[in-house]
Amino acid sequence: MTKQIPRWLLVFLLFFNAVGAYFGSYMFITDPSGHSLQVPDGVLNGSIFKDFLIPGIILLLVNGLLPTIAGIGMIAKRPMKALPGFGLLQHYHWAWSLSLISGIGLTVWIAVQIAILGYWREPPFQIIYGSMGAMMTILTLLPSVRQHYKLIE
Repeated sequence: MTKQIPRWLLVFLLFFNAVGAYFGSYMFITDPSGHSLQVPDGVLNGSIFKDFLIPGIILLLVNGLLPTIAGIGMIAKRPMKALPGFGLLQHYHWAWSLSLISGIGLTVWIAVQIAILGYWREPPFQIIYGSMGAMMTILTLLPSVRQHYKLIE
C-alpha cells in the first residue's frame, strides 16, 4: 500500500498544477494586460511578448491540459501503450511519459519565467510551482511509480 502513496501524490500534484494553470490562463487570456492578476506594468519589458495572451495560451496547454490528460491516464491506465515518437519513453505507459514531461515542463516554465521576469518573493508562486515541478519529476522517476507504469514486453 505504501508503494502507491507516491503515485497518488503525483496524480494530486498533476491536478493541482492544472487547476492553477486553468485559473491563470483564463485570467491572462481574458485580460492580456495581466491587471486582473495584479501583474505590475512593465513586467514583460525585454521579453518577446507584448502582453500575456500567448503566455496564457502556453500556460493553458503546457500546465493545464497536459497534466490533466496525464493525471486521468494515470488513474485509468488504459490503453496500455507508449507515447508514440518518444523513443526514450517507449517502455512506459503514455500517461507516465506525459507526467514526466509535465514535471519537467513546469520546472522549465518557472525557470524561464524567472530568467525573463526576475524572481518574485511576493507572492511566492515561483518557488511553490518550481518546487512542485521538481517534485512531480522526482515522483515520476521513483522506482515504484516507474514499475507501476512499465509496459509488459
